[in-house]
Amino acid sequence: MRRRLWDVYAWCYDVIAGLTPYREMVLRMIDAVPEEPGRVLDAGCGTGNLTRAVRERRPGEVVAADLSPVMLERSRRKNPGVTHVRADLDGDLRELSGAFDVILCGNVLYAVADPERTVALLKSRLAPGGRLIVTTPRAGAGVTAILRDHVRDRGLLSLVPVILPLLAVGVINARLLNAASHHFLTRDELAVMLGTARISATYSDQAWLAIHDAA
Repeated sequence: MRRRLWDVYAWCYDVIAGLTPYREMVLRMIDAVPEEPGRVLDAGCGTGNLTRAVRERRPGEVVAADLSPVMLERSRRKNPGVTHVRADLDGDLRELSGAFDVILCGNVLYAVADPERTVALLKSRLAPGGRLIVTTPRAGAGVTAILRDHVRDRGLLSLVPVILPLLAVGVINARLLNAASHHFLTRDELAVMLGTARISATYSDQAWLAIHDAA
């Protein structure tokens, strides 16, 4: 059931990529990626928007992992030359070999069964000196502020061509954000989990951005 929800979400998800706050969030994540970062993992890559952005940093290799085959197929179309792997962040990631210099995890932790376990697993897959970059929705996150900031930047008419897929995204997001099984971490919880004080708000203040550097 969980995988089917993400498969459906894949068909309308990319409308979010055109919203100003989403683009700004992606840019902030990419700004935290070192130049020529070596081997990169996009953990929970979705339809590949973050994967596509990080490729401009000229990594040695990019691996994109997701549970949904539909999400992965959409990412493949955007990201030729990237290794795509079906993997469950609730599992042990045995599908992925080796260590990574950078791991990106964009708005995924809230939907895993145990965020602390998943973060520990991702940290364990960092190469020495590697970096984990995470965004995750805050408690009470919603789309109103995101749409408000987009309209402020691009104007109300910019929503007209995408109103139907936005409505579909809104329905799915309402289900996701209200699900009892989902996790909306506080700043302090995220700080302890990642062992970092490098945490700030992003995505129209609807999500946290956190950066962890391995020893």
